[in-house]
Amino acid sequence: MNSKSIIAGLAILSCVSLTSFAVHADDAPAQTVQPSKDNKDELELGSRVPEKYQRKGDVIHNWKAKGLHEPAKESQWVRINDKYVQVQTTNGYITDIVPVKKGPMKK
Repeated sequence: MNSKSIIAGLAILSCVSLTSFAVHADDAPAQTVQPSKDNKDELELGSRVPEKYQRKGDVIHNWKAKGLHEPAKESQWVRINDKYVQVQTTNGYITDIVPVKKGPMKK
């Protein structure tokens, strides 16, 4: 085989290979975006709360008056919408959720 035949063969092979990559790229599945577990409307045990609820400023100090148990070590109670949520301060994971009790309507 002469060098012109080898070069021509390699050129054809490289064109076929590049075409194959383009076809595979088109076949890639579309990535779907999952809703964030940080969404405050989707509170679940074991999920994470937004960082602002992990700070000391949002802590509920009078947890006993609200009918809540003492927070676990390195945890705190915070209110998120209509729920009291016990959050680990080290990582933001939810360890307990208690609905806010509705009081009598004021006139």
